[in-house]
Amino acid sequence: MIQEKTAVVTHITRVALSLVPEAQVLEVLYSQLPTPAAVRAVGKMMADRTERVAEMMELLEKQGFSFERDKQTIFAYSNTVEAYEVKRDLIRAGFADREFQIYLEYTRGWGML
Repeated sequence: MIQEKTAVVTHITRVALSLVPEAQVLEVLYSQLPTPAAVRAVGKMMADRTERVAEMMELLEKQGFSFERDKQTIFAYSNTVEAYEVKRDLIRAGFADREFQIYLEYTRGWGML
């Protein structure tokens, strides 16, 4: 008789990728009087940020992550890749740790830890 092995503890790694540039940068632009130049600067920053997010998504996709979105954030999920591996790979690819947030959640076979 073959007995199926079940994991007592499983994990899910969640990576949050914000589509909006850092708040401090936008605050500076929005605190000034609105001008065409300021609007163009915000547009360029948004385009640059979304390109960086797309590049991170491509890297995560190669590792088998799945994606969901929520308002201004893309979430990447995996139950096979550990958090430290994701951080290491993103930093090696040239991304700063302030560009993403990593959450690691463990669950027992019969409920949350």
